[in-house]
Amino acid sequence: MNIRWTVILSVIALGLLAWFYSLNQEDEGLNALIKKADSPEYIGQKMNTTVYSPTGKKQYLATSDKVEHYTSDGHTDFQKPKVRLLDLEIQNSGSTDKESWELSADKAKLTKDNMLYLDGNVVAQSLSPLSRLQRIETESAVVNLTTQDIRSDKMVKLNGQNFSSTGLKLTGNLQQQVANLKEQVKTHYEISKQ
Repeated sequence: MNIRWTVILSVIALGLLAWFYSLNQEDEGLNALIKKADSPEYIGQKMNTTVYSPTGKKQYLATSDKVEHYTSDGHTDFQKPKVRLLDLEIQNSGSTDKESWELSADKAKLTKDNMLYLDGNVVAQSLSPLSRLQRIETESAVVNLTTQDIRSDKMVKLNGQNFSSTGLKLTGNLQQQVANLKEQVKTHYEISKQ
């Protein structure tokens, strides 16, 4: 009789130990559902976005192959972005929206304060054929999307009406069609005979 009770109690003890062990196991399926602190809040593919100011005016239009938004610090990462800036002067006069510049790069980071950090094959192309400054090319640049100020510490190539320039340390404003190169500047002018 003692052997039977020993076997029954041993089976019950082993069953309880197995049950307790299964309670302490991590369920990988559930852990995959829990968002990690350093992971994006959302991820989008082939995104088209129109951003408006607090007053209801369009600020810019953005398209991207991939978008990842992080709520921890409020930044958004873009892959192959194209951002079309709107002409601020026309907007302030109350006329219809007119796109003035297109920014493109391999990747970009947009912060909460509307600063766009562009990296890899950065191109700012004027959408107006009458613009004095037509094209800016560099490897990285920072653009303030509110004021349309642009800056870069890398080598920059500028093309405009009747000139091309290369140099370092670009500062400028896309809206005003102004670009200043501060170091190692080489400029070629094309003089047209009229």
